[in-house]
Amino acid sequence: MTVLGFTRPNKRLKDSVKEAEDLGFQVMAAPSLDIQSGDDAEFDRLEANLGKDVPVIFGSATAVEECRKHFGERLPELFGQCRVISIGPNTTKYLEREGITVSAVPEDFSSFGLVDLLKDEIRGKKVVIVRSDSGTDILSDGLKDAGAELIDIASYKLQDMGMTSALMHMFIAIKRGQMDVMAFTSPMSAKSFFNQIDDYYGKEKARGYMDKIKVAAIGRPTAMTLKAIGRPADIVPERTTFHDMLLAIKEQC
Repeated sequence: MTVLGFTRPNKRLKDSVKEAEDLGFQVMAAPSLDIQSGDDAEFDRLEANLGKDVPVIFGSATAVEECRKHFGERLPELFGQCRVISIGPNTTKYLEREGITVSAVPEDFSSFGLVDLLKDEIRGKKVVIVRSDSGTDILSDGLKDAGAELIDIASYKLQDMGMTSALMHMFIAIKRGQMDVMAFTSPMSAKSFFNQIDDYYGKEKARGYMDKIKVAAIGRPTAMTLKAIGRPADIVPERTTFHDMLLAIKEQC
């Protein structure tokens, strides 16, 4: 049985573990990031910039949840005249659950896919992004380069959970060769993990241990971060979802 390690935001951890176990993995998991609601001023900016046919990009299911918490029952009405764009199927599911019609989803469920989807139609237009305070520059830079007037809304904040007992047990398993694959679901979680394991063992030893196992990235932005860190991904699924990453790992292990 393949032993799979991953870190996830605290509120997503339980469901992610079950999904992996249902596919036959032995799972070692630890919380990576704590999700906190965005400032009221961010939601005020969001509401002020909504309007007829304004493209509004939701970068995650969590962004939808945080908007629901803030706006309550007004949520479908607020976005009723906007052109709502979802980064992927899970976010689409959350939007539709709230009664919001999704106009478009990129073929590549990532920041790269969103830029490819919109770049030819947004010059001189306002585009709103609803995501975390820690989103990569891939999306914002890509839309700006395409000529958009960008309104970037931090609907939630991500706080590093730091060292936990679960993370320490993962590090020990990696050192002992008791883990087969370590999977990363976001650039920020990859950075956090390598900062922690480098501090725990020292960078040289930590990288030696990580070279003995396979590393998976959920998509291109996370893969780019891993390459910059110095441990390129061995496995990157064609579709940027957690489930597709699990399937890709299962196929290659």
